Amino acid sequence: MQITEIKKDKLHLMKITFDNDSVVFLDKTVCADKCLNVGMYLEQEQLKELEFLSDYTRAKSRAVWYLDRQDHTEKALYDKLIRAGFGKQASAKVIARFIEVGLIDDERYARNYAERLMEANVSKREAVQKMLLKGVPYDLAKAVLEETEADEQTQIKNLIDKKYRTKLTDQKGVEKVFAALARKGFSYSAVKEALKSYIEESEDEYV
Repeated sequence: MQITEIKKDKLHLMKITFDNDSVVFLDKTVCADKCLNVGMYLEQEQLKELEFLSDYTRAKSRAVWYLDRQDHTEKALYDKLIRAGFGKQASAKVIARFIEVGLIDDERYARNYAERLMEANVSKREAVQKMLLKGVPYDLAKAVLEETEADEQTQIKNLIDKKYRTKLTDQKGVEKVFAALARKGFSYSAVKEALKSYIEESEDEYV
């Protein structure tokens, strides 16, 4: 196929028209690097390689843009690239390259995220679910959380102080708070002990 026209289409894309009236859109840097020009002949296989290179180049640029704004897991970044319209093969190649150079690291992400969750008084059980939603593999999430020094009793008491202390006025209120904390993933025994201790300490304040 012979190129009959090369025209700028969007900010980073060039519109390439061929003598059979077919049209492809390629990244402008790829066009420049490969010195594409009107009159040049391309075999179908050459065109496929150029389309992949264009897809990979644009996917890599988009991935850098995503990472400039916040860290991502491998899965999260890959899924974002796919949703943005990039091909699976190009997206996978970008992820592999970024892992190689250390731009994405699931273990680093998991440790940082786990620390933030513990500081926010999120139970380890709920933290696992939140980490899975971010693309952290289950085994890695469990391993990282097992290493964190989060005390359930302290977390529960912090939550009571911030959200539930005004509800501890009667037995019904205590039961509602108990149920709410249990739904957050804290163990029944830890919730029971923390509530008992909190109520006793509160009563002592007014003695």
